[in-house]
Amino acid sequence: MAGVLEGLKVVSMERNIAGPLASACMADWGADVIRVEPPTEEESGGERGRPTKAKVNPDFQFRNRNKRSLAVDLKKEAGRDILYRLVQQADVFLSNYQSSSLKKLGMDYESLSRLNPKLIYAIVTGYGAKGPDKDEGALDKVAWWARSGIQDVITEPGVSSVQQPPGLGDINVAIYLVAGILGALFHREKTGQGQELELSLFHCGIWGNFKFILNALNGLPVRKPDRTKEERPMHNVYRTKDDRWLLLSMSTDLHWTVFCRAVERPALENDPRFNTMAGRRENCEELVRLLDGIFAARTLDDWEKRCREHHLIYSKVQTPAEVINDPQALANDFFVDLPHPEGTVKIINSPMNFRQNPASVKTPAPELGQHNEEILLDLGYSREEITRLKEQGVIPDKSRLGVPSLEG
Repeated sequence: MAGVLEGLKVVSMERNIAGPLASACMADWGADVIRVEPPTEEESGGERGRPTKAKVNPDFQFRNRNKRSLAVDLKKEAGRDILYRLVQQADVFLSNYQSSSLKKLGMDYESLSRLNPKLIYAIVTGYGAKGPDKDEGALDKVAWWARSGIQDVITEPGVSSVQQPPGLGDINVAIYLVAGILGALFHREKTGQGQELELSLFHCGIWGNFKFILNALNGLPVRKPDRTKEERPMHNVYRTKDDRWLLLSMSTDLHWTVFCRAVERPALENDPRFNTMAGRRENCEELVRLLDGIFAARTLDDWEKRCREHHLIYSKVQTPAEVINDPQALANDFFVDLPHPEGTVKIINSPMNFRQNPASVKTPAPELGQHNEEILLDLGYSREEITRLKEQGVIPDKSRLGVPSLEG
């Protein structure tokens, strides 16, 4: 069954995580995504590197499934000509290369839109298209996480600064990028006009940190987290008898009544210190200390049973090993087996469920330059021209890359 983006042609000059995840999302939905990359592994940053004990890199497969690869040297004029031909037939050009690098290569919006006025040109920057740091290199952990204030506001007093999990910012930016591209495509559908769009890691981090940034913008206090002083004690995390953590997420007076029954402390329900939201806020430290003792008396499994019985809004804090065996995740097909010549790889399925035209993971991430010849033939290059491009070093010779050739 065709995906919702079937027929959409995407050219992606991508690396690291944000760009590849955005194009992978569109590939899952049926778009033809061509990953444009340097002609050697060294120049591409060794992203295909295999982790110890694994035949196939699951991270790279996750970011690049369902795509085709065009390996080409864009520093050569003949290499740029290939990309220009490709762009003339494309709907979307996507990149998370630095803007200055794209301009140097002749891949800026002005250059490509002259070739294809209807092109949707989408780029991810570190810090934005203007300002003193517009050409600074950035990764999500510095621009999205640290500079946006997220790292600061989630770090409790007296605790070493919390480090960002790998790719957390990039995955958020990728979602924004896809949304922007779809918005531009909708506009083009109505007007026939192309679009240049840009978003930055820094701005997306600020967007995600909106609660605290809005307070700072409007002169309101920015309160850093401290679980011992949580003003909504039913919105807190508690350690259980077996040294696990249980997260609660409730706050209303109605929740309080049910909560007191669940923890078997009926006397608390009408305790004037705690029986209103204002009271719980005023006496939060006392209540958190009390609840610490209550939750420490039973195991996580015991508390899970009681939380479920009383329909509390909660979750145990799971490890990745628990997540991959979570019955709810398995029932909803959150994970999928990706076939690969070197063995099946388990990856995370697309989270968007189109009921009539579902997303699908069909092909593994391409080998470097795996689709060079079929792409060039589609662009009108002859086999003789393709051979010359190899001889000139514009594209790699796939016979040296260990992938099959189309040449007979």
